Amino acid sequence: EGDQFTNSGLSTEVVEIILNSRAPSTRKLYAFKWKFFISWCKERQLDPVNCPVASVLEFLQNRLSDGLSPSTLKVYVAVISAFHAPLRVGTLGTHPLIIRFLRGARRMRPAIQPRVPTWDLAVVLEGLSLAPFEPLDKVSEKFLSFKVAFLLAIASLKRVGALQALTVAPSCLEFAPGRVRAILHPRPGYVTKVPTNIARSIILQAFHPPPHVSADQAKLHLLCPVWALEAYVHRTSGWRKSDQLFVYFGLSKKGSLVSKQTISKWIVEAISSAYEVRNLPSPLLIKAHSTRGVASSRALLAGVSLQEVCDAAGWASPHTFIKHYSLDLPSTPGSQVLMS
Repeated sequence: EGDQFTNSGLSTEVVEIILNSRAPSTRKLYAFKWKFFISWCKERQLDPVNCPVASVLEFLQNRLSDGLSPSTLKVYVAVISAFHAPLRVGTLGTHPLIIRFLRGARRMRPAIQPRVPTWDLAVVLEGLSLAPFEPLDKVSEKFLSFKVAFLLAIASLKRVGALQALTVAPSCLEFAPGRVRAILHPRPGYVTKVPTNIARSIILQAFHPPPHVSADQAKLHLLCPVWALEAYVHRTSGWRKSDQLFVYFGLSKKGSLVSKQTISKWIVEAISSAYEVRNLPSPLLIKAHSTRGVASSRALLAGVSLQEVCDAAGWASPHTFIKHYSLDLPSTPGSQVLMS
């Protein structure tokens, strides 16, 4: 792709900035999928950079027959279009046949949005208030990482990418006196998944801080995201090697910044481990992204306005929530603890 830009007359400096418009994780994904397309072309003695549109359509059909979703095919089109030689008119991604193929694939295999979550928030919150997630001053670094990642995801409604953008730098992390509130600003230069959206700060309110007047308050306080976050920052301060909030706890990379995939894994592990604590079988097909739907739906059920939910999650329109994230949740008191 860089060679194509250079051949078009752009300077090396300009090309470098253009190539960095994609996040490192996106560039890694593009490289992986482009390598797969190259392999497919070599088997058929095709030039991946100059192959005809018909060959790209056959590749997409092959991937669709293998069970890939239309949304994944759309990513392949973006990748191939980025590296493919320009067409006489437009790009590969804007070719009428490519557009019609993707539209036809979506009609034949429409995405099915699940309306019932695969895991119960009340069960997870109960598990997180028990060992091995408590007490915070004695919990292992592994389970502390799992707990904090989950609590921040569920309390902020943010994507994993936004959680990865958090930092412990003094200019980006503030604790109010008495730890009654925490404000987390994304690192400078962070760009949201949707570039037109504003990268909003996360404001966490502590609930039921000590002194407690009842055992119930003391138990609910075990799920306070502000106190869990403060414990995590304090615990990792002695060995962290990066200002990024979440860092590895394992020996080989201890203290180094973690990827979005690792944070996602931690959230999934928190859910699975909480179920195990309750002696319940771990749910199947857990996805870290599901916290957005569960938390936003629970917030709405607890009385938070739809506009406030959309603002916190970064959705420009309520239509996004209604179409992609709204879930049918039972009204269980324990599930509302972080949203009330």
